[in-house]
Amino acid sequence: MTDLADPTVADIDAAAAALEAEFACLVDWSARLKHLMDLGRTLDGIPPHQRRDQDQVTGCQSQLWLVIERTPAALHIRADSDALIMRGLLALVRRLYDGRPPAAILAHSPAVLDRLAVGRNLAPSRANGVHLIVKRIREAAAAA
Repeated sequence: MTDLADPTVADIDAAAAALEAEFACLVDWSARLKHLMDLGRTLDGIPPHQRRDQDQVTGCQSQLWLVIERTPAALHIRADSDALIMRGLLALVRRLYDGRPPAAILAHSPAVLDRLAVGRNLAPSRANGVHLIVKRIREAAAAA
């Protein structure tokens, strides 16, 4: 449950609402998939020479890297994948959580990703990859 009195949680809620509105006009999975791939093309990613084994997320059918840097006020997320669909999903996750305070991340449910039809239409290993990414971000927020 989110606390609307907390502006940082409200920022995540606003980002989630914007994502839902963005995807609401995409009526079928092929349109959503195309949009995800377009988002994937815009992800800055992580240069190959900066990809480390400890940043790799296993459990997804594609290669996936997630770097979470902590500052006193926020978590900063960099992510990349060798698969365009996963890059798009990473772009969604970053829009929700990058630059947000740990307490706000923990207070916000990641259910918006399932509402965007991520869970229903992706290959199980890709859906699992998204859940592993969110889990790792929430663990970093809890440790902060």
